[in-house]
Amino acid sequence: MANRILAGNRSTGGYGLYVSRTGEDVTSTTNAMAFDSRAASSPVVHSAGDGTIAGSTNLGSATITHNLGYIPLFAVRWCTQDELDGNNKATKVFDPRYSHMISITEPEGIEEIELVPYGIFVTMDTTKLVIQKFMKANSDDVNYAYIIFKEPDYTGGLGL
Repeated sequence: MANRILAGNRSTGGYGLYVSRTGEDVTSTTNAMAFDSRAASSPVVHSAGDGTIAGSTNLGSATITHNLGYIPLFAVRWCTQDELDGNNKATKVFDPRYSHMISITEPEGIEEIELVPYGIFVTMDTTKLVIQKFMKANSDDVNYAYIIFKEPDYTGGLGL
């Protein structure tokens, strides 16, 4: 049976009250705790998930309903298929405010650099989170992950 509760000094966390997940030893696990008193002031998670907005069109969206009745704090990250490894794990992710610079070669062979809308827009209201993709190429999938917290938004709609 694993040691699940520790009140005191944990070698990798300092003093606090720790409760490990079922089957994990509180003194040695590197996984997230079921309870960690040091995180007591952290925002409480309402919901979290991930998904893909398919590349059949350069525009597309995903709507995640939360129905909290107020605008909550949130975090969203995204990437394209090019940023996934062989196990479908992201090798890098982008904040919703990130746009790519794309080099475009004109038919005459002259290369131009232009800022092309390439990324996502995120909007949050009192009932839902909407993730809208905008891509230069229709075939680009957008993979996203989100967390919606129970705490009211304090970022002015930008998210974390």
